[in-house]
Amino acid sequence: TKGKNTHRADIFGRKFWYGGTESFVFNKLEEIALSDKPQTPALGCGITYALSKEYLPAKFGSDYMTSRINWVVQSSGVDYLHLLIVSMEHLIAKYNIQARYLISVHDELRYLVKEEDRYRAALALQIANLWTRSYFAFKLGMDDLPQSVAFFSSVDVDKVLRKEVDMPCVTPSQPNPIPPGESLNIIQTL
Repeated sequence: TKGKNTHRADIFGRKFWYGGTESFVFNKLEEIALSDKPQTPALGCGITYALSKEYLPAKFGSDYMTSRINWVVQSSGVDYLHLLIVSMEHLIAKYNIQARYLISVHDELRYLVKEEDRYRAALALQIANLWTRSYFAFKLGMDDLPQSVAFFSSVDVDKVLRKEVDMPCVTPSQPNPIPPGESLNIIQTL
């Protein structure tokens, strides 16, 4: 939760959140959104001119804070995706994993992988996530990365493109269930 806030401009220069489990996140989001030149924390991508402070009216209620914070969140998600893809490309090349990037949909990445390399590709994806999470934490001034967020909860290994590996995908035109794939956490992958 955000927690409580104070409007002590003499101390913080703006509203400041405290006492909530996500106070740090909201303070960081607002700090970025209210800065003179907002940039994403990881790759330093800038905000659109339409939401830049210099182009917004100075009147109360016209600061578009919700849109500016949403920009930080969504653009950081794009940075995350780009770093993850680049990390995977590096690992695929370095360890000669027979895989190639296929598609990303929102926050999911899909790779085509030769069957004998499926577990190495799953491990590479976990390592790429660890690197990307660590980089984000470092850029935000966090000196530690809990294991609970360091790895994906699971990496799906499947022969068909479907939302979940255990969906049988039975339809009127496809009456035969498709065998399930695998959903592997980091321990299972290792």
